[in-house]
Amino acid sequence: MQLDMNLILDFVLVAASIWMVVEARGLGGIVGTSMNRIVAGAIVLGFAHLIATLGTGVLKIDGPTNNLIHRVIVLIGFVLLVAGFRKMAEIKR
Repeated sequence: MQLDMNLILDFVLVAASIWMVVEARGLGGIVGTSMNRIVAGAIVLGFAHLIATLGTGVLKIDGPTNNLIHRVIVLIGFVLLVAGFRKMAEIKR
């Protein structure tokens, strides 16, 4: 039951990131570039959770390796988020 709920929430996270793509499309300039990076980070974060949920059950990855993979993917997502916010900071300069 818990796996089912986690899987549902993982798909909700991925759907939310796709919704962000739809809402952010068409923006140009520094804001558009910034939002593209931030949205890319959100997509990566959404998929990180989905992959972590499926990792042990479907993909048959052992627990510690699954946790490591999840954290590396989350780190990549956060790097993209930070890159987007740093780009946004150019507006103040």
